[in-house]
Amino acid sequence: MSHKTWLIAFGVAALVLIGGSGFYALSNFGDYSDSLESWDNRVGTIESLERRTPYPDEENKEALQIKVEEYEAGVESLYQSLNSFQRPLNEQLASTDFVQQVMSRVQEFRTFARDEGLEIENGGEFQLGFDAYSNQIPPQELVPYLDYELEAIDHLLRTLVAKNCQRLVTFERDPILGEPGGDEASDGSVVDKYPVRFRFVGSHECLQEFVNALANDRQFFYIVRVLKVRNEQTEGPVKLLQNNAGQEIPRFINSETQEMAGIEELERWDWQNVSSSELEARARAEGFINAKQDARVLFGQENLEVFMVVDIARFLSPTEVGDEEEKS
Repeated sequence: MSHKTWLIAFGVAALVLIGGSGFYALSNFGDYSDSLESWDNRVGTIESLERRTPYPDEENKEALQIKVEEYEAGVESLYQSLNSFQRPLNEQLASTDFVQQVMSRVQEFRTFARDEGLEIENGGEFQLGFDAYSNQIPPQELVPYLDYELEAIDHLLRTLVAKNCQRLVTFERDPILGEPGGDEASDGSVVDKYPVRFRFVGSHECLQEFVNALANDRQFFYIVRVLKVRNEQTEGPVKLLQNNAGQEIPRFINSETQEMAGIEELERWDWQNVSSSELEARARAEGFINAKQDARVLFGQENLEVFMVVDIARFLSPTEVGDEEEKS
Protein backbone atom coordinates (compact mmCIF):
# COMPACT_ATOMS: atom_id res chain seq x y z
CA MET A 1 0.00 0.00 0.00
CA SER A 2 1.32 3.46 -0.94
CA HIS A 3 1.69 6.13 1.68
CA LYS A 4 -0.95 8.16 -0.08
CA THR A 5 -3.60 5.46 0.26
CA TRP A 6 -2.69 4.92 3.91
CA LEU A 7 -3.12 8.62 4.67
CA ILE A 8 -6.53 8.65 3.02
CA ALA A 9 -7.69 5.66 5.09
CA PHE A 10 -6.35 7.21 8.28
CA GLY A 11 -8.07 10.49 7.53
CA VAL A 12 -11.43 8.78 6.91
CA ALA A 13 -11.18 6.80 10.19
CA ALA A 14 -10.22 9.89 12.17
CA LEU A 15 -13.10 11.81 10.64
CA VAL A 16 -15.58 9.06 11.58
CA LEU A 17 -14.22 8.91 15.15
CA ILE A 18 -14.35 12.66 15.64
CA GLY A 19 -17.84 12.83 14.14
CA GLY A 20 -19.13 10.05 16.45
CA SER A 21 -17.63 11.69 19.51
CA GLY A 22 -19.15 15.01 18.62
CA PHE A 23 -22.60 13.46 18.06
CA TYR A 24 -22.46 11.63 21.45
CA ALA A 25 -21.39 14.80 23.26
CA LEU A 26 -24.09 16.85 21.57
CA SER A 27 -26.85 14.31 22.33
CA ASN A 28 -25.96 14.18 26.08
CA PHE A 29 -25.44 17.89 26.50
CA GLY A 30 -29.19 18.43 26.97
CA ASP A 31 -29.33 15.91 29.83
CA TYR A 32 -26.30 17.51 31.43
CA SER A 33 -27.87 20.96 31.20
CA ASP A 34 -31.10 19.71 32.79
CA SER A 35 -29.23 18.03 35.66
CA LEU A 36 -27.12 21.13 36.24
CA GLU A 37 -30.20 23.34 36.29
CA SER A 38 -31.95 20.99 38.76
CA TRP A 39 -28.89 21.07 41.02
CA ASP A 40 -28.78 24.85 40.94
CA ASN A 41 -32.47 24.99 41.86
CA ARG A 42 -31.99 22.66 44.81
CA VAL A 43 -29.01 24.62 46.06
CA GLY A 44 -31.03 27.80 45.76
CA THR A 45 -33.93 26.28 47.69
CA ILE A 46 -31.64 25.10 50.48
CA GLU A 47 -29.98 28.49 50.74
CA SER A 48 -33.39 30.17 50.81
CA LEU A 49 -34.59 27.89 53.64
CA GLU A 50 -31.39 28.50 55.58
CA ARG A 51 -31.98 32.24 55.46
CA ARG A 52 -35.55 31.96 56.78
CA THR A 53 -36.55 32.19 60.46
CA PRO A 54 -37.16 28.62 61.74
CA TYR A 55 -40.42 29.50 63.58
CA PRO A 56 -44.07 29.54 62.44
CA ASP A 57 -45.58 32.87 61.69
CA GLU A 58 -48.27 34.37 63.92
CA GLU A 59 -51.11 33.16 61.73
CA ASN A 60 -50.00 29.52 61.81
CA LYS A 61 -49.26 29.76 65.51
CA GLU A 62 -52.76 31.04 66.27
CA ALA A 63 -54.36 28.32 64.12
CA LEU A 64 -52.34 25.63 65.91
CA GLN A 65 -53.26 27.06 69.31
CA ILE A 66 -56.96 27.01 68.40
CA LYS A 67 -56.74 23.31 67.44
CA VAL A 68 -54.92 22.48 70.68
CA GLU A 69 -57.55 24.29 72.75
CA GLU A 70 -60.38 22.52 70.90
CA TYR A 71 -58.71 19.16 71.55
CA GLU A 72 -58.21 19.92 75.25
CA ALA A 73 -61.84 21.04 75.55
CA GLY A 74 -63.02 17.82 73.91
CA VAL A 75 -60.91 15.70 76.30
CA GLU A 76 -62.21 17.63 79.32
CA SER A 77 -65.81 17.28 78.13
CA LEU A 78 -65.39 13.52 77.66
CA TYR A 79 -63.84 13.17 81.10
CA GLN A 80 -66.64 15.15 82.76
CA SER A 81 -69.27 12.94 81.14
CA LEU A 82 -67.46 9.85 82.42
CA ASN A 83 -66.75 11.41 85.80
CA SER A 84 -70.47 11.80 86.47
CA PHE A 85 -70.55 8.00 86.97
CA GLN A 86 -67.64 7.81 89.42
CA ARG A 87 -67.03 9.57 92.69
CA PRO A 88 -63.87 11.68 93.18
CA LEU A 89 -60.90 10.42 95.14
CA ASN A 90 -60.83 11.31 98.83
CA GLU A 91 -57.44 12.99 99.01
CA GLN A 92 -57.95 14.08 102.65
CA LEU A 93 -58.45 10.62 104.18
CA ALA A 94 -55.62 9.63 106.52
CA SER A 95 -54.16 6.13 106.47
CA THR A 96 -55.18 5.44 110.08
CA ASP A 97 -58.74 6.55 109.34
CA PHE A 98 -58.79 4.26 106.33
CA VAL A 99 -57.95 1.23 108.48
CA GLN A 100 -60.81 2.11 110.83
CA GLN A 101 -63.09 2.54 107.83
CA VAL A 102 -62.18 -0.93 106.53
CA MET A 103 -63.04 -2.48 109.88
CA SER A 104 -66.42 -0.73 110.07
CA ARG A 105 -67.30 -1.52 106.45
CA VAL A 106 -66.45 -5.20 106.93
CA GLN A 107 -68.61 -5.45 110.04
CA GLU A 108 -71.50 -3.60 108.38
CA PHE A 109 -71.39 -5.87 105.34
CA ARG A 110 -71.27 -9.04 107.43
CA THR A 111 -74.38 -7.87 109.28
CA PHE A 112 -76.10 -6.88 106.05
CA ALA A 113 -75.32 -10.22 104.40
CA ARG A 114 -76.53 -12.20 107.41
CA ASP A 115 -79.81 -10.24 107.59
CA GLU A 116 -80.44 -10.70 103.87
CA GLY A 117 -79.72 -14.42 103.87
CA LEU A 118 -76.28 -14.56 102.24
CA GLU A 119 -74.00 -17.26 103.61
CA ILE A 120 -70.30 -16.31 103.58
CA GLU A 121 -67.92 -19.25 103.76
CA ASN A 122 -65.29 -18.58 106.43
CA GLY A 123 -67.30 -15.49 107.31
CA GLY A 124 -65.21 -14.83 110.40
CA GLU A 125 -62.17 -14.25 108.19
CA PHE A 126 -63.95 -12.25 105.49
CA GLN A 127 -62.39 -8.77 105.10
CA LEU A 128 -63.80 -7.49 101.76
CA GLY A 129 -60.42 -8.38 100.21
CA PHE A 130 -58.49 -6.00 102.50
CA ASP A 131 -57.02 -8.69 104.76
CA ALA A 132 -53.57 -7.06 104.65
CA TYR A 133 -54.87 -3.93 106.38
CA SER A 134 -56.47 -5.67 109.32
CA ASN A 135 -53.13 -5.40 111.15
CA GLN A 136 -51.11 -2.79 109.24
CA ILE A 137 -51.44 0.75 107.89
CA PRO A 138 -51.13 1.39 104.13
CA PRO A 139 -48.83 4.08 102.69
CA GLN A 140 -50.55 7.45 102.62
CA GLU A 141 -50.13 7.87 98.86
CA LEU A 142 -52.21 4.71 98.26
CA VAL A 143 -55.07 5.61 100.59
CA PRO A 144 -57.23 7.57 98.08
CA TYR A 145 -57.12 4.66 95.61
CA LEU A 146 -57.69 1.97 98.25
CA ASP A 147 -60.61 3.96 99.64
CA TYR A 148 -62.14 4.19 96.15
CA GLU A 149 -61.73 0.45 95.68
CA LEU A 150 -63.25 -0.25 99.10
CA GLU A 151 -66.36 1.73 98.19
CA ALA A 152 -66.65 -0.06 94.83
CA ILE A 153 -66.22 -3.54 96.37
CA ASP A 154 -68.78 -2.84 99.07
CA HIS A 155 -71.26 -1.63 96.44
CA LEU A 156 -70.51 -4.65 94.20
CA LEU A 157 -71.14 -7.21 96.95
CA ARG A 158 -74.25 -5.45 98.23
CA THR A 159 -75.61 -5.65 94.69
CA LEU A 160 -74.89 -9.39 94.71
CA VAL A 161 -76.77 -9.78 97.98
CA ALA A 162 -79.70 -7.73 96.64
CA LYS A 163 -80.06 -10.21 93.75
CA ASN A 164 -80.64 -13.08 96.25
CA CYS A 165 -77.32 -14.85 95.92
CA GLN A 166 -77.27 -17.82 98.29
CA ARG A 167 -73.60 -18.30 99.18
CA LEU A 168 -70.35 -16.37 98.71
CA VAL A 169 -67.65 -19.02 98.45
CA THR A 170 -64.47 -16.96 97.92
CA PHE A 171 -63.50 -13.34 97.36
CA GLU A 172 -60.06 -11.96 96.48
CA ARG A 173 -58.72 -8.55 95.51
CA ASP A 174 -55.67 -8.13 93.25
CA PRO A 175 -52.96 -5.75 94.56
CA ILE A 176 -53.06 -2.33 92.94
CA LEU A 177 -50.16 -0.22 91.69
CA GLY A 178 -47.80 0.44 94.60
CA GLU A 179 -48.94 -2.47 96.80
CA PRO A 180 -46.72 -5.52 97.38
CA GLY A 181 -47.34 -7.88 94.46
CA GLY A 182 -48.85 -5.14 92.30
CA ASP A 183 -47.45 -3.42 89.23
CA GLU A 184 -44.33 -1.35 89.84
CA ALA A 185 -45.05 1.28 87.17
CA SER A 186 -48.07 2.66 85.37
CA ASP A 187 -48.76 1.36 81.87
CA GLY A 188 -49.64 4.85 80.65
CA SER A 189 -53.35 4.07 80.28
CA VAL A 190 -56.05 6.65 81.01
CA VAL A 191 -57.99 3.99 82.95
CA ASP A 192 -57.04 2.40 86.28
CA LYS A 193 -58.36 -1.13 86.75
CA TYR A 194 -58.74 -2.83 90.12
CA PRO A 195 -59.53 -6.56 89.51
CA VAL A 196 -61.50 -8.64 92.02
CA ARG A 197 -62.12 -12.39 91.84
CA PHE A 198 -64.99 -14.17 93.55
CA ARG A 199 -67.02 -17.34 93.46
CA PHE A 200 -70.66 -17.62 94.51
CA VAL A 201 -73.67 -19.94 94.34
CA GLY A 202 -77.08 -18.75 93.23
CA SER A 203 -79.94 -19.29 90.85
CA HIS A 204 -79.95 -18.53 87.13
CA GLU A 205 -82.15 -15.51 87.83
CA CYS A 206 -79.66 -14.25 90.43
CA LEU A 207 -76.78 -14.45 87.94
CA GLN A 208 -78.70 -12.77 85.13
CA GLU A 209 -79.91 -9.90 87.29
CA PHE A 210 -76.49 -9.41 88.87
CA VAL A 211 -74.68 -9.15 85.51
CA ASN A 212 -77.34 -6.74 84.21
CA ALA A 213 -76.98 -4.62 87.34
CA LEU A 214 -73.20 -4.38 86.86
CA ALA A 215 -73.58 -3.39 83.21
CA ASN A 216 -76.03 -0.60 84.07
CA ASP A 217 -74.55 0.62 87.36
CA ARG A 218 -74.45 4.41 87.67
CA GLN A 219 -72.05 4.71 90.62
CA PHE A 220 -69.04 2.73 89.42
CA PHE A 221 -67.72 1.26 86.18
CA TYR A 222 -67.60 -2.55 86.35
CA ILE A 223 -66.15 -4.68 83.54
CA VAL A 224 -66.92 -8.42 83.65
CA ARG A 225 -63.67 -9.87 82.32
CA VAL A 226 -64.14 -13.58 83.17
CA LEU A 227 -67.38 -15.48 83.72
CA LYS A 228 -67.43 -19.26 84.33
CA VAL A 229 -70.68 -21.03 85.18
CA ARG A 230 -71.16 -24.63 86.31
CA ASN A 231 -74.50 -26.19 87.05
CA GLU A 232 -74.66 -27.88 90.46
CA GLN A 233 -76.88 -30.52 88.86
CA THR A 234 -74.52 -32.14 86.36
CA GLU A 235 -76.87 -35.02 85.43
CA GLY A 236 -80.02 -34.73 83.36
CA PRO A 237 -83.49 -35.62 84.60
CA VAL A 238 -84.11 -39.22 85.53
CA LYS A 239 -85.99 -41.15 82.88
CA LEU A 240 -89.05 -42.85 84.41
CA LEU A 241 -89.81 -46.44 83.40
CA GLN A 242 -93.03 -48.38 83.07
CA ASN A 243 -93.80 -52.04 83.69
CA ASN A 244 -95.66 -54.34 81.32
CA ALA A 245 -98.99 -53.09 82.60
CA GLY A 246 -98.07 -49.50 81.71
CA GLN A 247 -97.70 -48.54 85.37
CA GLU A 248 -94.99 -45.96 86.09
CA ILE A 249 -92.13 -47.39 88.14
CA PRO A 250 -90.92 -44.95 90.81
CA ARG A 251 -87.20 -44.19 90.97
CA PHE A 252 -85.22 -43.85 94.18
CA ILE A 253 -81.53 -43.05 94.59
CA ASN A 254 -79.17 -43.63 97.49
CA SER A 255 -78.10 -40.17 98.68
CA GLU A 256 -74.60 -41.39 99.59
CA THR A 257 -73.68 -43.98 96.95
CA GLN A 258 -75.84 -42.52 94.12
CA GLU A 259 -77.04 -46.08 93.47
CA MET A 260 -80.50 -46.42 91.93
CA ALA A 261 -82.99 -48.70 93.68
CA GLY A 262 -83.67 -51.88 91.68
CA ILE A 263 -86.83 -53.89 91.29
CA GLU A 264 -85.79 -56.05 94.26
CA GLU A 265 -85.83 -53.06 96.61
CA LEU A 266 -89.15 -51.84 95.19
CA GLU A 267 -90.78 -55.23 95.70
CA ARG A 268 -89.39 -55.39 99.23
CA TRP A 269 -91.08 -52.05 99.89
CA ASP A 270 -94.31 -53.44 98.31
CA TRP A 271 -94.42 -50.41 95.99
CA GLN A 272 -97.56 -51.51 94.12
CA ASN A 273 -99.73 -51.80 97.22
CA VAL A 274 -98.72 -48.82 99.40
CA SER A 275 -99.28 -45.09 99.11
CA SER A 276 -96.60 -42.76 97.74
CA SER A 277 -95.87 -41.30 101.17
CA GLU A 278 -95.53 -44.74 102.72
CA LEU A 279 -93.27 -45.87 99.87
CA GLU A 280 -91.02 -42.84 100.31
CA ALA A 281 -90.86 -43.48 104.06
CA ARG A 282 -89.79 -47.13 103.52
CA ALA A 283 -87.16 -46.04 100.97
CA ARG A 284 -85.86 -43.29 103.25
CA ALA A 285 -85.42 -45.81 106.03
CA GLU A 286 -82.87 -47.58 103.83
CA GLY A 287 -81.10 -44.38 102.72
CA PHE A 288 -82.96 -43.80 99.44
CA ILE A 289 -84.70 -40.59 98.31
CA ASN A 290 -87.08 -39.81 95.45
CA ALA A 291 -85.13 -39.33 92.21
CA LYS A 292 -87.76 -37.35 90.30
CA GLN A 293 -85.69 -34.26 89.47
CA ASP A 294 -87.03 -33.55 86.00
CA ALA A 295 -89.24 -30.57 86.88
CA ARG A 296 -86.52 -28.83 88.85
CA VAL A 297 -84.02 -29.21 86.02
CA LEU A 298 -86.41 -28.31 83.20
CA PHE A 299 -87.62 -25.10 84.82
CA GLY A 300 -84.14 -23.85 85.72
CA GLN A 301 -84.59 -24.03 89.47
CA GLU A 302 -81.19 -25.63 90.06
CA ASN A 303 -78.31 -23.61 91.51
CA LEU A 304 -75.30 -22.37 89.58
CA GLU A 305 -71.71 -22.17 90.76
CA VAL A 306 -70.29 -18.97 89.29
CA PHE A 307 -66.71 -17.69 89.10
CA MET A 308 -66.18 -14.09 88.03
CA VAL A 309 -63.32 -11.67 87.51
CA VAL A 310 -64.56 -8.08 87.53
CA ASP A 311 -62.42 -5.03 86.80
CA ILE A 312 -63.37 -1.94 88.79
CA ALA A 313 -62.49 0.82 86.30
CA ARG A 314 -61.68 4.43 87.18
CA PHE A 315 -61.04 6.99 84.45
CA LEU A 316 -58.15 9.32 85.21
CA SER A 317 -58.55 13.08 84.95
CA PRO A 318 -56.40 14.98 82.39
CA THR A 319 -54.40 16.34 85.34
CA GLU A 320 -53.65 12.83 86.62
CA VAL A 321 -52.63 11.70 83.14
CA GLY A 322 -50.23 14.64 82.87
CA ASP A 323 -48.73 13.87 86.27
CA GLU A 324 -48.23 10.22 85.32
CA GLU A 325 -46.46 11.25 82.09
CA GLU A 326 -44.12 13.54 84.02
CA LYS A 327 -43.25 10.74 86.45
CA SER A 328 -42.51 8.32 83.62
